[in-house]
Amino acid sequence: MASSMTGLGMAEIQHEGTTINVELRSVNNRFLELMCRMPPFLSRYEREVKDIIKSQITRGKLYVSISVQGETNNVLDIGVDLKKAQSIRNVLNELRKVTGVNEELRLEHFLQFSEVFQSIKESETSEKIWEKVRDVLTRALEDLKQMRIQEGKALEKDIMKRIRCLGKNITAIQKIAKKNLSESYKKMVERIEKLMGNRELDKERLHTEIVLMADKMDVTEECVRLQSHNQVFLRTLKQEVVVGKRLNFLLQEMNRETNTISSKASNAEISHLVVEMKEEIEKLREQVQNLE
Repeated sequence: MASSMTGLGMAEIQHEGTTINVELRSVNNRFLELMCRMPPFLSRYEREVKDIIKSQITRGKLYVSISVQGETNNVLDIGVDLKKAQSIRNVLNELRKVTGVNEELRLEHFLQFSEVFQSIKESETSEKIWEKVRDVLTRALEDLKQMRIQEGKALEKDIMKRIRCLGKNITAIQKIAKKNLSESYKKMVERIEKLMGNRELDKERLHTEIVLMADKMDVTEECVRLQSHNQVFLRTLKQEVVVGKRLNFLLQEMNRETNTISSKASNAEISHLVVEMKEEIEKLREQVQNLE
């Protein structure tokens, strides 16, 4: 079943005074693109966040928002990374020797390096919180998928209606073309005989030439291919999950066949039907852009 690329998924959990909220928003995109926003102490889990989403979603631009709020939010939860502070002191002392600077090291020199500080929350509770975040992310992802499926159903209904309309037009063109071909053949024979007057005609050669001319006006092959594309289109829409790219390719082929019919058929009725078909194909193209 086809899914839309647009949707919204949300989930929230409260645990031991901490509220974890995950929001996923997806819009159309040719490929899968993820934009993540999360607390700094969870940044090391960004790869896992993306891997979880990639296992469920294949196309679309997703905006991922993860927030963690708790009773400790207003407390200064930072400490000093002593190993990094020692390393920075060694580097600065070495720099003093190389440059010949006699100035003694002071506290403000170390404050220039954010690496000296570490989040207590990161060092003590990030893994515990991540386990909860992963659960909430999974729930939000399922919520997003359900919304995309619902929108996909609506798109699928509209697309099938337009495909059926194309099928009716193709059938009508085939009937008109068959009648038009027979009439065109008779008119060509009459026109040539009138032009030749009483001069002797090679009937067999005349027949061959007219058949060749009539064949160039025949759109049967294009109509058959269009009907075949229609069937594959509907089958793909019903049986496959990720359909956007394949359906877009089929629409390109359908548009090509329609253009060929337009150039070959010298009939006003067929021309009007072709215009309607082109309009439907363009609307289908717009709808397919929304499918995963």
